[in-house]
Amino acid sequence: MQVKTLLLRQFGRQLQLFRKQLMLSREDLGLKTGLTIKDIEDLEAGIGDPALSTISLLAEALNLSSEELVFSSSGHDGEYYAYRFHILQIVNSMSKNDLKKSIRKLEST
Repeated sequence: MQVKTLLLRQFGRQLQLFRKQLMLSREDLGLKTGLTIKDIEDLEAGIGDPALSTISLLAEALNLSSEELVFSSSGHDGEYYAYRFHILQIVNSMSKNDLKKSIRKLEST
């Protein structure tokens, strides 16, 4: 497999992880960047080859630097982001009262 193909796939995974971490749909990200849902699907699949200006738009929409989006410098792998995404989904589905109880419980441990 070519190096370019591997890099595009890695970029696509990073893009998808950061998008999901912020709980943005592809449509939401498209609205923030001016890209189509198909463009974002292709980028996340490692099919699209983004221009530098596209990387900059995506990074800005995801509240990242371009370097953070392109290079996985945080030391976290996909499993970390998957767990983080799952926790955010749970938190967002909780009532205000349940969330307060959970925070108190976490703080007491």
